[in-house]
Amino acid sequence: MGLSFLVVVLVLTLVLAWSLIASAVESQSQGRPVESEFEGGFRTRVSAFQDDLVAAQTAHQLYITSDTASFARRTADRESALEKYDRDRAVLVSDLRNEQMPTLGDDAPRQLAVVLDQAAQWRQVIDRQAKFKQGSDVTELSNSIVNAPAASAFSTLYKDLEALRTTLDDRRSTALQEVRGERNQFRYVQFLVAAIALLLVPLALYLVRRWVIHPLGSLSEQLVKVGEGDLQTPIALPGPPELAAVAASAEMMRKRILDELADAVSAREALQQGQPLVAEVRDQLSAHELPVVVGWSSAAALRPAEGLLAGDWYDVLPLPDGRFAVVVADVSGHGARAGIVAIQLKRLLEAALHLSPEPDLALAMAARVFSDEAERFASCVVVVVDPDSGTVRYANAGHPAPLVLRRDDSVDGGVRVVTELEPTGPLLSWLHLDVPGSWHTETASMAPGSLLVVFTDGLTEARPTGSTVELGIEGVLAALGELPELTPQALVDEALDVARRYSGGRARDDVTLVALSRGSVLTSAGVPAMRDGTHEPRA
Repeated sequence: MGLSFLVVVLVLTLVLAWSLIASAVESQSQGRPVESEFEGGFRTRVSAFQDDLVAAQTAHQLYITSDTASFARRTADRESALEKYDRDRAVLVSDLRNEQMPTLGDDAPRQLAVVLDQAAQWRQVIDRQAKFKQGSDVTELSNSIVNAPAASAFSTLYKDLEALRTTLDDRRSTALQEVRGERNQFRYVQFLVAAIALLLVPLALYLVRRWVIHPLGSLSEQLVKVGEGDLQTPIALPGPPELAAVAASAEMMRKRILDELADAVSAREALQQGQPLVAEVRDQLSAHELPVVVGWSSAAALRPAEGLLAGDWYDVLPLPDGRFAVVVADVSGHGARAGIVAIQLKRLLEAALHLSPEPDLALAMAARVFSDEAERFASCVVVVVDPDSGTVRYANAGHPAPLVLRRDDSVDGGVRVVTELEPTGPLLSWLHLDVPGSWHTETASMAPGSLLVVFTDGLTEARPTGSTVELGIEGVLAALGELPELTPQALVDEALDVARRYSGGRARDDVTLVALSRGSVLTSAGVPAMRDGTHEPRA
């Protein structure tokens, strides 16, 4: 979001700068003369030279036709006019040699050179006539007047000067048209820039409203609901990463509040049970520290339905041959007595798996627990995993089928069930103690990237108070499909949360979850430690 606003601000700044530059250029073009100082002065000097030429020609004509009475005056006028003419001609000769002359193009310098040559010829003609006048050579003077060489030279020179002035005027007119064109172009650019700026302002306001105001309003409403006691509705905020991070923190706070409330309720129920053995039984049922296995990661949790004791328990046991066993059991009933039976079942299963890590034999030995417990039974699943090959050997005693899952966006919900580890025998109870082969072992496999989920029926049988509609495995998978990443910890957290929300915040049965993930290519440095079940929240 911050980057987006920065981009908007930069765009607005650039637009404003562009507009200011366009205005400055336009002002400069309006104040700039259409011709350079040299060009303007040169055009003035050409005009002055043309005027002085006419004056000198007139004075010369009056001089050569003057009588004795006016001769002295006409002589002075001629000399004065020619002196001014010569000065202007010398200036134009200097201009022709000036380095700024190329700015006038090719025609003006060429025409000026022709004009200066014609001026020299005209001056030679009138000087010759002046000699005839001064020498009183009436015949030659009359012939020169009749033949009109001075008039002819003057006419040619004057026409060349007119042509040069026309060239300069044309150049000035072209410059004026270019300036007008530039002004019109900059006006158009300035208008376009202003229009873009006007469009960006409402766009920026819209983005602020969409990315900041609306998400903040939504987050505020959700936090108000939490403050009013609605702890079952997750806090979610799709939007800018910064605000989404705030929403994620608020969601963590909501879950923490729920856990604290559940712990408080469990502690109160434990007191009501009035049994000093509660804490000891609970510790006996706690899982061992989960082993660290290269290429595998895990997460687990157990939430009792009443007090601090549950009939459910789980464990992940390392076996002597390098494999490990996942065991999840659900003993009927709740409270201290169910906990004691669960401890006996746990100890027998641990011993059986260490003696002979065969799932079916372990179940057959563990069933002996129920020889004196005719009113109780248990569902149990034993899964032995080879971490190197991903081979899974399992026996299922009437337990909800564990699932092997994969993330697959091509299927509905985004999570695909690869394998179901269906029951391979009846529930553990006194009815099948002496029935040979009551349970048998099956084999499955986990490919890299797959995830094994073992759970108790408290997860799928969650339902609101007064309703018979259960969450079911479909509801759990639908919730998992919303996760950005399907990791063991994310799966456990989301599955427990969706069951709690669906049941209205209070579970009807114990809920136990164990999730194992086989990674792709991992080194020992990148293997997260499997989680210790004793550290899981119990509510």
